[in-house]
Amino acid sequence: MEKLIEVAADLVNDRLPEARDAARSIATSVYEAIIKDVEEEQKMEVWQSFCHSKLTPINALSILKIVKL
Repeated sequence: MEKLIEVAADLVNDRLPEARDAARSIATSVYEAIIKDVEEEQKMEVWQSFCHSKLTPINALSILKIVKL
């Protein structure tokens, strides 16, 4: 999951629309996998923690903007 979210973070600011679409798809898939067994009220906290632990702060914010509840 760590490598996938890093790839998504790299692609989210790409010039190609296809790359940005791929970033959204990857981020959404990772999000769904990460929060799969998490209670509803903790999903965003778990997702934010994961992003901030695996990405630089600016990349984490970019990915967090993609997956909003």
